[in-house]
Amino acid sequence: MKQPKNKYHVAYVLVWISIILNILVFGIKYYAGLRIGSLAMIADAWHSLSDSITSAVVLIGFWIASKPADYEHPFGHGRAESVISVIVATVLAVVGVNFISESISRLQTREIVDYDITTLIIFSVTILIKEAMAQYSIYYGKIIQSESLRADGWHHRSDAISTVVIVVGAFFGEQFYWMDSVLAMGVSLMLFYVTYEILKTAASSLLGEHPSHEFKLKVMKIAKDVNPAITSVHHFRIHSYGDHKELNIDIRLPAEMSVHDAHILASAVEKSIFYKLNYKTTVHVEPGLYSEYLRNSNYF
Repeated sequence: MKQPKNKYHVAYVLVWISIILNILVFGIKYYAGLRIGSLAMIADAWHSLSDSITSAVVLIGFWIASKPADYEHPFGHGRAESVISVIVATVLAVVGVNFISESISRLQTREIVDYDITTLIIFSVTILIKEAMAQYSIYYGKIIQSESLRADGWHHRSDAISTVVIVVGAFFGEQFYWMDSVLAMGVSLMLFYVTYEILKTAASSLLGEHPSHEFKLKVMKIAKDVNPAITSVHHFRIHSYGDHKELNIDIRLPAEMSVHDAHILASAVEKSIFYKLNYKTTVHVEPGLYSEYLRNSNYF
C-alpha cells in the first residue's frame, strides 16, 4: 500500500472525525443507559467517551511526531507515536478497572435492569458507527504505518464488540439479576486484552525489534546487486524513529580490495538501500579473509 504524500494530514482528519463521532455516540449511549438504569450501558457510554480522550491524545502524538528533527532530537520525533500508544493503553486499563469496581458494587445490590426495545435499537446503531470508525482507522493506520492510529482503531472495535455483548446479553437481563454487572465486567476484560495488544506493539517498537528473515533477504539482494564482490551481509541492527529508520549492517569484501574501493562500494550500498527501502544505512566493511595475526587477536 502506497503512503499518501502527507500522512499526518490524513491522520489529523481521521482523528478529528473520531473525536466528534465518539462524543455523539457517548451522548446517545449515556441517554439510553440512564433512562433504564443500566450500569453496563452507562459504562459502555463512558468507554465511547474514553475513545474521544484517547483520540485527542493521539492527535497530540501526531503533532509531536510530525515535528522535524532538531538539535536535541537528531532522529526526529517519530517515537512519540509509540509513547502515545502506551498512554492510550493506560487509559483503557484504567477504564476497565473502574468498570469492574462498579460491577462488583452493583452485584451486591442485586438490581435487575429492564431493557426495552428502543434502547436496544439505539445501541445496535452505535455498533455500526463504531465498527465503521474502526475499519477506517485500522485501514489508514496500515497505509501510513501509524501505530497510534491502528491502536485507536482497535479501541473503536473494542467498543463495538462490547456493545454487541451488551445487546445480546440484554435479552436475558430480566431473568438474571447479575446479567448487567457481568456484561460490564465483560467489557472490562475486552479492554484489558486490547491494552495488552497495544502495549506489546508499542513496547516492541520502543525497545527495538529484530529484523525479519524476509527483510534480511531484501537487504542482501540489494547489496549483491550493487557488487557481487560482497561475500556476506550480517550483523543487522535497526533503529526505528517513526518515518525515520536507521539500519547498520556489516559487509564482507575481499581482503585485497583497497580502502578507497571499499569505501565507494559501501557508499553505493547505503544509497541503494535508502532508495529502495527508505532506510538511512551505515555500512561497516570487514575483510573476507583474516591474516593469522588478526585471527588470533583479542580484538576480534
